[in-house]
Amino acid sequence: MSSPITWFDACCFLGRNVHYREGQPITPEALLAEMDHFGIHEALVLDALAAEANPAAGNRRILELTHGHPRLHPAWTGLMPQTKELPPPRDLVAQMREQGVGALFLFYHKFEIRLEDWGIDPLLEPLAEAGVPVFLCPNVQIDGGRDNPTDWDQVVQLCRRFPSLPVVVTESRTYRAQRAGYAALAACPNLHLDLSAWWLHRAVERLCREFGPQRLLWGSQLPFRCAAVPMMQIAYSDLSEETLALIAGGNLRRLLSWNENVRFVTDQVVFPPADDRLHHAARERLSLRDFPVYDCHGHLGRSSPNHIVEDTVEDLVAEMDKFGVRVCCVFSLEGVFSDETWGNDLVAEAVRRYPDRFVGFTLVNPHRGERLMREDLERGLAQGMRGIKLIAHYHGYPPEGPNIDVACAFAQEHGLLVLNHHWGSAEQVQRLCTTYPDVCFIAGHSTLEYVEVAPRCPNLYICTCPFLGWRQTEEFVAQYGADRLLFGSDLSDLPIAWGLAPIYYARIPEADKRKILGENLRGLLDRYGRIGAE
Repeated sequence: MSSPITWFDACCFLGRNVHYREGQPITPEALLAEMDHFGIHEALVLDALAAEANPAAGNRRILELTHGHPRLHPAWTGLMPQTKELPPPRDLVAQMREQGVGALFLFYHKFEIRLEDWGIDPLLEPLAEAGVPVFLCPNVQIDGGRDNPTDWDQVVQLCRRFPSLPVVVTESRTYRAQRAGYAALAACPNLHLDLSAWWLHRAVERLCREFGPQRLLWGSQLPFRCAAVPMMQIAYSDLSEETLALIAGGNLRRLLSWNENVRFVTDQVVFPPADDRLHHAARERLSLRDFPVYDCHGHLGRSSPNHIVEDTVEDLVAEMDKFGVRVCCVFSLEGVFSDETWGNDLVAEAVRRYPDRFVGFTLVNPHRGERLMREDLERGLAQGMRGIKLIAHYHGYPPEGPNIDVACAFAQEHGLLVLNHHWGSAEQVQRLCTTYPDVCFIAGHSTLEYVEVAPRCPNLYICTCPFLGWRQTEEFVAQYGADRLLFGSDLSDLPIAWGLAPIYYARIPEADKRKILGENLRGLLDRYGRIGAE
């Protein structure tokens, strides 16, 4: 058994929010039950009312909600002091200290808070003097929003004006802007990151190597997201126990220690038994090598506008071994954004070197037209490719354009699998599945658009990437059934652990988890793309 790591969540919400759905844990008791399931010892919590609409009322209510629950530590939402909706800045800091409030969140786009000196500096001056951690969140809706919303230029300027102020960037997703994030960390020693936004392959390892682990926190964003996702990404990173302990909770405890009235109770927490063997293994950070996984969605390549991939093919195989991934269906990374033929050759070489570990898919760009598409597909077939990858959404080609059928017709001729980033409407999916019955159609990213037509399309399957939302695995099993779901990691865009987590921690039968994680795809690979058997 691995050494115990104590988890202190940097970002949870209580209270009914604008996107609340029945069953979400919005009371203290329900949130604590979720924390027990995931193995979270303590949490920094905000009132959704404060984050969405009324900071003054929400700040008062979070004190009531957390009272009597020592594992839940209140945080407040701030505003520019010029509006006089909250106490004057120095009084605000004094009240935070007195009430045991650990941090201040600024939802600066939601409340039009200006990060320039004329807008926010009167608030930040006493916060910096006291060492209060300030979380900067640009998302307008706290349950997500667009990728890369952080204004890194303003963040860097703010950090430089207040070098003693602990600043934490938290957002929905840092993706293409990761390069700006790295530069900002290099420029500002007082800048920290909430890793719940960094769903990037080996990003945690890179951040620790380049900037040290002391500047990294993890937050779940419960009840909107599955807490296991950022937890498992960190827990199974290639980091030392000391580094893991800092990121999991040590760094946040240090930041909150400015306030002597924030008292920690980690050593008093005892979790209930795990639901099954998979849940137990993941929560205890045990080896996952003996739990077989078949992955329907992976990329090979080294760079793109969105990615920084340092791993070689050998590194990826080792990563697969760590998580029990026996086989991964792979396609070109660079081909998504540029020359697909160049990328397909790279994939074919990996398949040649590791024929038992990779199933190659030929990526085609519908803009090329029928002749060049078929030329690429024939070439891929000769190289041993067993499937086709479409990503017309990124190529700017209509999802229901006529050249989508070119790829599907070729797959029908050879009995191949076809994975598409987005297939278009439910009517289009039903037409394709019916017209090409010998093709295995995979919706490349989790969608509920095809629930109604799925019973009429036995050759349609749904990839689990990204099961990010709260109890999303359970919802998809209820809608589609476990037999129609295929695990997809989105390697090497996303961490494998990131994709495994929602399934390992799901409240569904272990038999269903095993179907999703590998049994379904293993059966499909026995039926489709058997080129050598033709």
